[in-house]
Amino acid sequence: MIQDIYTDGVGNIHVTGNLVRFDLITLQPNLQSENGQPVYNMTQRIIMPLEAFLQAFQLQDKVVNQLIQNGIVKKGEVPAAGRQLVSEPQS
Repeated sequence: MIQDIYTDGVGNIHVTGNLVRFDLITLQPNLQSENGQPVYNMTQRIIMPLEAFLQAFQLQDKVVNQLIQNGIVKKGEVPAAGRQLVSEPQS
């Protein structure tokens, strides 16, 4: 059985030798930082070999290009406020 993992975004990516680590973050809906920004916590980490990371990047690039061709997103489009996909995680 496949385990589904939900994340609100990637807080950081670390490359150490031949391994790439993605820190997955989740929005904490009832919390805000001192300046009113959403608060994210690191919840999980995905670790993969560099080769798998590059393959995943190629696949994601292909999907993004299809989304652009189908008019679903515009090239260089940034998600609207409240839908920010990448944020600095709060410890």
